[in-house]
Amino acid sequence: MKRIVSFALAMLMLAGTLVLASCGGTTTPAVTTDGGISVTDPIVTTEPPVTEPVDPCPIERMSYDGYEFLVLEGTFSLVTSIYDFSYKEDNATVLDDAVFKRNTAVCDRLDILIDSKEVVCRSTTGSAEGYGVMIREKTAGDCNYDAVILPAYDQSMITYNDANHDMNSVDTIDFKNEWWDQMAVESLEIKGMQFFTTGDFSIDNFNSTIVIAFNKKLAKEKNIPDLYSLVNEGKWTLDKWKEYSLLVYEDLNGDEKFTDEDRYGSLVWDDAIYAIVNGAGERCCVVDENGDMVLTLGTEGVVSAFKDYTDFVVESNAVLRYQHTFDASGKKTFNASSPLEFTMFPQDKGLFLFTWLGVTAKFRDMETDYGILPVFKYTEDQDRYYCTVAPYNSRFLSMPYHQEDAERTGVILETIGYYSREYVRPAYYDKMLYGSIIRDEESRPMLDLIYANRVFDIGYYYQPANINKNLLYVFRDSSSAWASRYKSMERPATLQLKKINQFFTGLADKAAEN
Repeated sequence: MKRIVSFALAMLMLAGTLVLASCGGTTTPAVTTDGGISVTDPIVTTEPPVTEPVDPCPIERMSYDGYEFLVLEGTFSLVTSIYDFSYKEDNATVLDDAVFKRNTAVCDRLDILIDSKEVVCRSTTGSAEGYGVMIREKTAGDCNYDAVILPAYDQSMITYNDANHDMNSVDTIDFKNEWWDQMAVESLEIKGMQFFTTGDFSIDNFNSTIVIAFNKKLAKEKNIPDLYSLVNEGKWTLDKWKEYSLLVYEDLNGDEKFTDEDRYGSLVWDDAIYAIVNGAGERCCVVDENGDMVLTLGTEGVVSAFKDYTDFVVESNAVLRYQHTFDASGKKTFNASSPLEFTMFPQDKGLFLFTWLGVTAKFRDMETDYGILPVFKYTEDQDRYYCTVAPYNSRFLSMPYHQEDAERTGVILETIGYYSREYVRPAYYDKMLYGSIIRDEESRPMLDLIYANRVFDIGYYYQPANINKNLLYVFRDSSSAWASRYKSMERPATLQLKKINQFFTGLADKAAEN
């Protein structure tokens, strides 16, 4: 009760003080309540400290005064390919939205504009639209494009003709940053020089990785063991693939002819022969300790894996090479653009499908569930799986030889890399790939494994004397005699590699002098 009276008295005295003050009277002495509060002391309020938002981007904000950063993008199809810098505004996908956000963030941070030109590059020896344009730019001394993203076959030809800029020489580029693909950086560096590579700005080189899709319904019907466990145990091998393929093939229409009307253990893509070689832990070429490319297609591992795989494909009715079409009599004709891949697998006419990852998006509406596996090992005792980035489908970024300001280009590419990791990578992996392309949780660890074990085979890109293509030619001839073909091509391929290595040695010596 005493505290209440004291507080009331204090309030009355405070009111009197205010009245006197308003009439010019003197200030009433302070009165202290039982609680120790002085009613005439000023009430002090503390504002919370103002903190600046933390900017996580390591690239400094700066102004390039509205500079237009122009990228040339080439791919094998304007219809099915996903571009790295352009995006659709109508019917936009999550990836389109991510590219838009990335481009906007980069432009705002650096005060630039980003534009791109899209072209089709279908040649395996360097296309006029990609390689041809870059050679003309180099010869004329032009620098119309700040960066280019082109197929591997174009990039190797551009580099070998000294029309790409060594990106390792650009001080503003740091390939140790997490948004650069470290496997590509390491695999494609020659004598300390980096002429083309990839990173989070592009989804193409994961999309282009060769994989094996499998039909879960057929696997269950044939009591095939859990394939995911087999992969995780390191026991998914060529022999297991053959064993399970033989359980499935069936002459569905009973005409004793194996055509697209029947069911197969495996539907195979001819280009998968590249993945079979890499899957055995082998390479077309490796880069040695001196930075020289060395031919390695004649090893016992290559010869054995090629023979075992090809013999089974050719001799067994359990396998169909789907790059064919059939006439009414059942006769098949080679057709690289055959649609059988897209019709037979969804119709449960194949247990296994050899394809590249991007194709699986076309099966998202397939009634039967499917899963995704890495290409098998050749033998169980291999240290890991090796997952080939298909050379025809892959694309890489480079800087043209002539640069108006190489350091500026480096800053812009690093900023693109940072915001690609912020926006593009999550949109692809978490929403597009894991959210819609794959349809089971078990495939997610498989894709993580595939991504971690990708192979960028530099020999497939530089193609010494076209020896890499001869892998495909011999396979298409239904022959397993790779050893004899290699023997006939070893000398010209080795001589071509010698010229390539001398070229890069000359570039390295020139760079050292500067």
